[in-house]
Amino acid sequence: MASELNGKLIAEKYRVDEFICESSFGTLYRGSNILLDKPVAIGILGVSDEEFLARAKAAAKVSHPNLLNLNDLGTDADGSAYAIYESAPGEPLTDAFGREGQLPVDMAIDVARQIGAGLSAAHAAGLVHGDLSPSSVVVSSSEPGRVSVKVFGFGSPNALHDGSADPARFAYLAPEQCSGAEHADNRGDIYSLGVILYQALAASPPFAGDSASDVMMRQMEEPPPPLSSFRADLPAWIEPVILQAMAKNPDARYQSVDTFVADLANASAVPTAVPVDSAGANNNLWKTAFVVLAGISLLTIGLIYMTYSRQTDPTTALQPDANGMPVQPINPATGVEEQNLSSLPPEFSYDANTNTMVPTTGAVPGDAGNPWLNGNTPPGGAPLAPGGQVIQVPLAGSPFMNDPNCIPQPSGIMLCTVPVTPTPSPRVSPTARTPANANTNTGTTPTGSPTPVRTTPTPRPANTPARPAGTPTPNRPDPNGEGGNGGSEFKL
Repeated sequence: MASELNGKLIAEKYRVDEFICESSFGTLYRGSNILLDKPVAIGILGVSDEEFLARAKAAAKVSHPNLLNLNDLGTDADGSAYAIYESAPGEPLTDAFGREGQLPVDMAIDVARQIGAGLSAAHAAGLVHGDLSPSSVVVSSSEPGRVSVKVFGFGSPNALHDGSADPARFAYLAPEQCSGAEHADNRGDIYSLGVILYQALAASPPFAGDSASDVMMRQMEEPPPPLSSFRADLPAWIEPVILQAMAKNPDARYQSVDTFVADLANASAVPTAVPVDSAGANNNLWKTAFVVLAGISLLTIGLIYMTYSRQTDPTTALQPDANGMPVQPINPATGVEEQNLSSLPPEFSYDANTNTMVPTTGAVPGDAGNPWLNGNTPPGGAPLAPGGQVIQVPLAGSPFMNDPNCIPQPSGIMLCTVPVTPTPSPRVSPTARTPANANTNTGTTPTGSPTPVRTTPTPRPANTPARPAGTPTPNRPDPNGEGGNGGSEFKL
């Protein structure tokens, strides 16, 4: 049908020359005013009700460089309504999106800023577009990198009102319009402008579907996909601006298109992010890994060098001090060592270097405690001759009281065992002495002292004289050293 109207004369002065686009308000053509020989844009309207005509007349009163200004409005002889606009060079934004895909950031912001400027002028005059989409925007380029934008179709019914089933028509409607609001306010136009800017950067609208109901449901419930998933060269500030313009709740959006345009204009001077070069990124990754490995290697070498340089030679570092004194090793503080030292017999001394007890030079274990074993005479006594003489010595200070070789007898005497000959018996070890023809003493040995050796006395000869008559038999000495006649009797 679009091509069938080519060459048709409308109102006997406007000729249809070329199809431009089709939108909710109808079809837009390039044409000419044959009377004035002037290019025009002709819109064949799809509706002709009074409400639409009233809004079109109101739009004709607003003039702005970013609006496709309306110059004439009427009805043709066949009953179809028409609108005559100023010349519209260029193409609809829908075609530009389809051909270019993702627009450069600066160009996308410029397109949105010009659309916003035209909407601001219309809103100030009390006009709301209500069905803003790329098909109601015409763009032209007068020089490379620069575009001119013009918006038209104010007052056109949206997809819900005209019964359209095209899912693409619902991709730009605000959530409140999808929920059934009869008329949207200026914040609905701000939402639609945010969707257009999103599409200019991502090359597709944020919400799409196989049916109109799918698209409307996503408009009302789902957040738009992140723009960073489409491209990596976007400035960080732009996505928050678009998301605010596309807020589900109208109260959370920009409340005026001027605020939205001001944010875009103020931020458009911010340098865009440099696209990431995957090859360069991989190269940088290898460089970083090399630097890290080099640093670890240097650190390891430094630690090894410091450890080696601080090593010491035990043969030179652990030389003994010629003027030093031996130090006893620290043992647990049990008190056993101190107790053993306190009970150490005089014939032993403590060797701190070997941590052992050694006999005193020239002394034999038990010799100092038993003078009889050395062939000496105890204090207050007299030499003994074989035959079992009884020698009485004073009890006080007697060296036999604590002698382990002396055993108290029931008769009150103290029996001490001595070797047959005055010559000391040979020693086998510093800690034990085993004379010939002797048995080990079964008596209790003090802690820390060597085990004394008990010898069996030689049998008394038959001709040994008996004890002289009249010799008093002393009482058994008191264990505490008291009582008796003050002496002790020892029978050999």
